[in-house]
Amino acid sequence: MHFIHPPIANIKKGRSVKQRAIQIWSIQGSTFFFLLASSSVQAQVIPDTTLPTNSLVSNQENANLIEGGAKVGNNLFHSFEKFSLPTGSAAYFKNSSDIQNIISRVTGTSISNIDGLIRANGTANLFLLNPNGIILGPNASLNIGGSFIGTTANSIKFSNGGEFSAINPQRTPLLTVSAPVGLQLGNSSGAIQVQGTGQGLTAPSTLFSPITRGSGLTGFSVKPGKTLALVGGDITLKGSTLVAEGGRIELSSVGSDVISLSPIAQGWTLGYEGVSSYKDIHLSQQALVDASGNNGGSIAIHGKLISLNDGSVILVQNQGSQPSGGISVNASELLKLSGISPDGRFASILRTESIAQGSAGNIDVSTKRVVIQEGAGIGSRSYSHAKGGSININASESIQLLGFSPFNPFITSNITTSTLTSGKAGDITVSTERFMAQDGGVIISLTRGAGAGGSVIVNATNSVQLVNSVELINSGRDYVPSYLAASTFSTGDAGNLTINTSKMLVGNMATVNTSTIGSGSAGNITINASDLEIRNRVSSSAIIPDSNTQKVFGVPSVPSGSSGKVTINAGRLRITGSGVVSVKNEGIGNAGTLIINAESISLDNKSSITASTASGEGGDIQVNVQYFLLNNYSNVTTSAENNGNGGNININADIVVGAKNSSITANAFKGRGGNIVINAKGLFFSSDSKITASSKYGINGNVQYNIADPNFYPTEIKVKGISEAPQINSVCQRQVATGASNFVVSSYRSLQSNPDALILNNMGQSDSDPIPAINNLQQTKLSTNKQPTQIIEANVLIRDSQGNLVLTTDQAKAALDNASSPASSCFSVSR
Repeated sequence: MHFIHPPIANIKKGRSVKQRAIQIWSIQGSTFFFLLASSSVQAQVIPDTTLPTNSLVSNQENANLIEGGAKVGNNLFHSFEKFSLPTGSAAYFKNSSDIQNIISRVTGTSISNIDGLIRANGTANLFLLNPNGIILGPNASLNIGGSFIGTTANSIKFSNGGEFSAINPQRTPLLTVSAPVGLQLGNSSGAIQVQGTGQGLTAPSTLFSPITRGSGLTGFSVKPGKTLALVGGDITLKGSTLVAEGGRIELSSVGSDVISLSPIAQGWTLGYEGVSSYKDIHLSQQALVDASGNNGGSIAIHGKLISLNDGSVILVQNQGSQPSGGISVNASELLKLSGISPDGRFASILRTESIAQGSAGNIDVSTKRVVIQEGAGIGSRSYSHAKGGSININASESIQLLGFSPFNPFITSNITTSTLTSGKAGDITVSTERFMAQDGGVIISLTRGAGAGGSVIVNATNSVQLVNSVELINSGRDYVPSYLAASTFSTGDAGNLTINTSKMLVGNMATVNTSTIGSGSAGNITINASDLEIRNRVSSSAIIPDSNTQKVFGVPSVPSGSSGKVTINAGRLRITGSGVVSVKNEGIGNAGTLIINAESISLDNKSSITASTASGEGGDIQVNVQYFLLNNYSNVTTSAENNGNGGNININADIVVGAKNSSITANAFKGRGGNIVINAKGLFFSSDSKITASSKYGINGNVQYNIADPNFYPTEIKVKGISEAPQINSVCQRQVATGASNFVVSSYRSLQSNPDALILNNMGQSDSDPIPAINNLQQTKLSTNKQPTQIIEANVLIRDSQGNLVLTTDQAKAALDNASSPASSCFSVSR
C-alpha cells in the first residue's frame, strides 16, 4: 500500500453497494470459471511423431517422465500432441546436463492447462510453444535451471533461417544448433492466462516500510537472475504471482508479427522493431509481477490496453549493491491503473524501490493515454543511501489522475518519487497533450530524510487542469484535493517543479506548491503557460506543521528551511476567487522571490500576489507586464512579521489599474518596510484603493513612481460610482514614534494637473494605432481624442480636501489646501 501525505493541502469519504456487488460477482465468477477449467484437466502429456527422434513419455505415479527428442548440438527439440498437467502432477524433462535450450511445441488443437510442476535438469532454458493457448493454474510451478519462455506463437525462428513450427508440423523441421532468434505470432495466437490466490504481498509493517512478498510464496517463478517471459495473444493475470528474483520478466501481447530474441546475462530480452499491432494485458485480484532481488531485475510489458486492477502490483525492489533494472511499459493505446484490493490494504501500482546500496530502477511508460484512478499509482522509493528511480511517462494524447481510494480518502491517485533517508529521490517527467488531475489526483516528489527530493516536470502541449468537482467540494467528505508538488519533510532540499503548457487551470481547492516543514529548503516553481487561470493557490512555502504531522514525520514545530522562488511566464494570467500566487515562510527562514512575466494580469475578487515571512527576510515581487488590473479587494503585498524586513515590489507595466478597494503594499512590523517601484505608462487607482510602504514599529519603505512622458494623446478613465476621476491616494501618513514615509515622483508629466483634468499617458504609438484594451475592466470607460492637446506641466504637489495627493498648476488652490493639510513637509518631488 502507498500513502500520500498531503504536504500542503486542504483535507476535504467509500464504495457503493452496487460496486461491491459487481466486485463480489466478478470474484465469484472468476472462481467458478477456474473450477470448471480445473475439473476438466486430465494428465495429458502425449508426444506426436513429427521429429526425426520422437519424444518419449512414461508415467510414474503423478509424474510424466519425458525422454528422447531430437538433440542438435546444445538444443533439444520436443514435440507433443497435447501438453497439460493437473493439480499435483509433474512433467520431468530428463535432459543431459549439456543442453542449453529445451524447445518444445504442441501440434494438436488443445490448450496447455498446467497446474502442476515442470522440471528440467541442469541450467537449460525451456521454451513451451502452443498456439492454442496456455493456462497456468494457481499450483503451476517451475524447477528449471534456466529461463522460461511460454508462448502462443506459431513458430520459433533461428538465425540460419530455420523455423520450428507448431501449426505446420508435417514440414520436415530444419533443426539447428543455433539459438532461437525470434517468435512468429499469428492473428489467431491463443491467449495466456495465469491464475492465483492473490496472496503475493504482505502489508508493510509501518507507513514507511518497503513492500514485502508473502512468506514462503514463490508463485510461478524462475531461478534468480533468469528470464520469465509470456508472449502471445491476450494475457490475463488473476491473483497470480510471477517471480524472477533479480532477473527479467517480459509480458508481451502482440498481433501477427515477429518478436526478436536476444541472449543477455539474465537470460533473454525481446525486441519489438517489427511489431505493428498489439493485444491486451490485464492484471487483477492482487496479481503480482515481481523481479525484486539482489541487484534488482527488470520488467517489460508490451500490449495494446494494459490494466492493473484490484491491488495488482508490478514491482522491482533492489536488495543489492549494484544499480537495478527498471520497469518499462509500452501500451499502444492505454495504460490504466485502478483501485485497491478488496481488503483495502494494497493499491494497484507500478513501483521500484531501493532498500540496500544499489539504486532503484527507473519507470518508463510509453502510450497514447494514461488513466490512474481510485488510489492507484506509479512510484519509486529509496529506503537507503542509494538514489531512487526516476519516472518518465510519455502519453501522446492524455494523462488523467482521478480520485482516491474508496477505502481511504488519503490514498490518492498519484505519480510519486520519494526518499526516506539520505538517497536522492528520483525525478518525475510527464509529457502529454492534455494533463488532468481531478478530485485527489496528485504528482509529488518528496524527501523525509537528508537526501534531496526529485524534480517534477509536467509538459502538456495543450492543457494542464487541476480540478475538484463541485459535488465533492460540497459533499462534506474528507479528501485530499488535487495538487502538483515537490516537498521536504526533513533536512534534504525539495526538488524543483516545472510546468510547460499552452493553457493551465488551477481550480478550486487545487494547489501547485513546493514546500518545507523541516530544515531543508523548498524548491523553485516555474510555470510557462500561454493562458493561466488560478482559482486557488500557487506557492512556495515553509509551513508550521500541525501536531499530528510533527508526530508522524518527526519534524520540528517550527521550520528553518527557506522558501523557493516562483516564476510565472504567461501570455494571460488570471487570478480570481480568492486565488493566491505566493512565496511564504512561517518559520525562521527567508521568504522566496516571486517573478511574473506576462502580457496581461488580472486579479479579481479578493485575489492576491504575496510574499510574506514570519521572522526572516521578506520576499521580493517582480512583475513585468503590459496590462495589470487589480479589482474588487485584490492586492499585491509583501510583508514581514517580527524583526524581518519587508520585501520589495517592482512593477514594470504599460498600464496599472487598481479599483474597488485594491492595494499594492510593502509592509513590516518591527523591521524596515519594503520599497515599491512602479514603472508605467499609465497608473490609475480609484480613491478607495491604495499604494503603501510602511512599518508599524520600524522604518517605513519608499514608494517611487516612474510614469511615462505624455506626448501622444489624452485618455480619460472614469470609474462608476466615483464622483472624481481616479487619483493616487496618499502614501505619506504620520505615525507615532516612527519616521515619516516618503512619496517620490520621478517623472516629467502624466499625473493629473488637477482633480478634474484628464489623465495623460504616452502609449508610444502613432495616431493610427489602436488603443490597447484593458482586459476584464468592466467598470471602466475608455475614451480617446486624437486632436493635439496643450500640455501644461504640473509643478505643485498638494493634498486635497479628501486627503488625496494631487499634482497641479493651480498656485491659489495649492496655497489654500496646504494651509489646512497636515504634514505637507513630508512630501518631496524630484524630476
